[in-house]
Amino acid sequence: MPKYQIVGSDLQAVVCDMGAGEKVIAETGHLLALTDGLQLDTSTGGGIMSGIKRALGGASFFVNEVSAASPGKAIFASPSPGKIQELDVTPGVGWLCQPHVFLCCDPGIQLSAAMTQRFAAGLFGGTGFILQNLTGEGKSFIHVGGACLKLALTAGQSLRVETGALAAFESTVTYDIEMVRGLRSVLFSGEGLWFAHLKGPGTVYIQSLALPKLAHALMPYLPSAQSNVQGGGAAMALGGIIGSMLNQD
Repeated sequence: MPKYQIVGSDLQAVVCDMGAGEKVIAETGHLLALTDGLQLDTSTGGGIMSGIKRALGGASFFVNEVSAASPGKAIFASPSPGKIQELDVTPGVGWLCQPHVFLCCDPGIQLSAAMTQRFAAGLFGGTGFILQNLTGEGKSFIHVGGACLKLALTAGQSLRVETGALAAFESTVTYDIEMVRGLRSVLFSGEGLWFAHLKGPGTVYIQSLALPKLAHALMPYLPSAQSNVQGGGAAMALGGIIGSMLNQD
């Protein structure tokens, strides 16, 4: 099993120190660097059906497999700000994750799709009908948007989480959806209509700033296509004025 190290503060990366013969499985698009002696191979990770199941869970149809012919380092990271969290996957307890949070894992872990437990949870839960399911044995790493909050629920203890803030939870946790109560809360709270309702036992990871919420917050400050056109027209007009002045000289 490779040795792992998480480096950085808000823009973190996972450094995998690999010995000869060791392998790491990773989501496509997250590889930063490979040293000599490491080989990158891309496959469906178990056949076409395995690829389809991962794609349904929000992951890539393909996976990357990094293998070491000699000792070396492989580095993985997410393109958005946040924290990397290590998950210990055991044969008895797996993890369910939001789509697109998976980074990399040991080869003893299988990444597949899991249906949400109820129709309402899939329809309104902010994750669709499918979650990513990590099973097997070994270490896995996910990328959590913003700060990462860890909550340990005891048996029967419940927790309500804004749907987009839910990053990952152990398979022992019961997952459902409930509507925000009260007309004023629905209309004016600014928190949306639905909460993810989780019941222990098990561990839950919450992200303080999911990527969709970050994109929504930045949208008013991004230039639109119309403003780009107008800006380009103004620049051309200014260039024409300057050009005519130079020609007069």
